[in-house]
Amino acid sequence: MELWIPITLTAAFAQTIRTAIQRQMKGPLGDYGASAIRFIYAIPFAWLWFFLVFTNSDDPFPMPSAVSVGWLFVGGIAQIIFTVLLVKLFSYRNFLVGIAFSKTEVLFAAIFEAVILAAAINLQFGLAIFLGTLAVVMLSFSGKSLSIVELAAGLRSQATLIGILCGIALAGSVLGFRAAINSLPEAGFLVRATTGAALAVVGQSIIVCLYLFIYRRNELVAALRLWKVGLAAGFFAAISTACWFSAFALQLAAPVRAVGQAEIIFTTVITIFIFKQKISRVEVIGIVSLLSSILLVIYN
Repeated sequence: MELWIPITLTAAFAQTIRTAIQRQMKGPLGDYGASAIRFIYAIPFAWLWFFLVFTNSDDPFPMPSAVSVGWLFVGGIAQIIFTVLLVKLFSYRNFLVGIAFSKTEVLFAAIFEAVILAAAINLQFGLAIFLGTLAVVMLSFSGKSLSIVELAAGLRSQATLIGILCGIALAGSVLGFRAAINSLPEAGFLVRATTGAALAVVGQSIIVCLYLFIYRRNELVAALRLWKVGLAAGFFAAISTACWFSAFALQLAAPVRAVGQAEIIFTTVITIFIFKQKISRVEVIGIVSLLSSILLVIYN
């Protein structure tokens, strides 16, 4: 098994835990405050990992060029935009349709890499992307009783547009981060990934804190007050970020994100074994389809 695969699965698992913590904090912190803790409290852990890597590596510090910083900025801003759009989706009545379309990020990531970075995509990987996208859309609608009329109205709603923009923004962030890592001076993959992750987290935290300080100061104060839970979210956020960046340093972004959709499977396992909830037949079909798409990518 190639190294990027277990690294990606670790990223997806850590992201599952981080997301669960953020959901719990949505009430006391608000949407934006709960989103911000993933950036703010990841800084100490990301930089601790940075120093551990460099003290045990013979590679010199890969000084970022203007191109690297530019791509990091693109990736960071795109990820923040994705977070804001996703929060905005929940204010729409037909938000479920939008959520489903936000899952198209792997499809857009593959298109962006092919067009911008000239990455080659073969038939098996294309089939895996299609099957995986279909599976996550299916899982988005599972357990929801939407009539044909409601579904048709949802497809024509603004929520659909925002959902598609979510997918584009997340794909753009993935593309930006991978391009930033690849544009760093020659060094080991772990050194380049760690440098990119540490710089990205700081940049995103500054932007998010400035926004909250100006427009939502009460949510910023609440996020700083509840620092213990924030540190837990930051710890798992730092793990997922470090692993995502490491995987991007080893492989194209689209295959990484395709395997990373295992997060949905991890979430389902937690739902079954921890929260003792039953899953529907549609969810089983969706999970099997998603697992099949991941295996197609792994054995491509």
